[in-house]
Amino acid sequence: MIRSALVVIDPQNDFCDRKGSLYVDGAEEDIGRLSRHIKENAADIGGIFVSLDSHDRVAIFHPAFWSGPDGSPAPFTPISPADFKSGKWKAASPANEPFAERTFSVIEARGAGVLMVWPEHCVVSTWGHQIAEPLRDALQEWSATTGLAARYVFKGENPYTDQFSVFEGVDDSYPETSFNENFFARLLEFEQVTFAGEALSHCVQESILSYVRKLDKTKGSPKQSVRLLVDCTSPVAGFDGSASCRLLHDAGVKLFSTNE
Repeated sequence: MIRSALVVIDPQNDFCDRKGSLYVDGAEEDIGRLSRHIKENAADIGGIFVSLDSHDRVAIFHPAFWSGPDGSPAPFTPISPADFKSGKWKAASPANEPFAERTFSVIEARGAGVLMVWPEHCVVSTWGHQIAEPLRDALQEWSATTGLAARYVFKGENPYTDQFSVFEGVDDSYPETSFNENFFARLLEFEQVTFAGEALSHCVQESILSYVRKLDKTKGSPKQSVRLLVDCTSPVAGFDGSASCRLLHDAGVKLFSTNE
């Protein structure tokens, strides 16, 4: 039997419930399909790993971090390096100004364009941080059936840099945002690794790309099938999910759905 791991990216209320602050259109249906998939294939899944986006309300990608002429920026405000250098947007606390400077130096060095200010989301210990109920129930049932524990990987706890990939932050020079070697090594134990979750255009895409890049660079790594459950993930509104799928397919990822 192929030892198969399932990696579920950020299946949290703020993304997966219509009341969530950063709801991904289609995520409720994604979570429903994924939950059924886990229940119907419990015996074939040798490990489940769940990433949890985990933030403080004062984080560089949240409105409360910033101050401008009229207060904090509205969600989905892009802040460019030029905006920061001109003083259009400043860190609300002077103590955070050096971290803002560091972030924009990384953005410029990587040609990343802008820092997006997202709605406040996945603040630790809030309802929005919790796993969506259908999946939580499916995970508990899987554990009871298999005798295995689902494992949880927290990401995004550093308030001074974005972290889309579960494996590494945009600025990976902080200790807590450097590549997660332990998690990577754990996944190498499986012959097949399947990804699902939210959002396809951001955290799912970047997590898979991080993993595949590392896999390609690792000498002696096992031949492994990396897959994406395409009907258990959706893009952020305004982003092209099909472009993400093409990018992942070109990186060698197998795309399949729960009815295959």
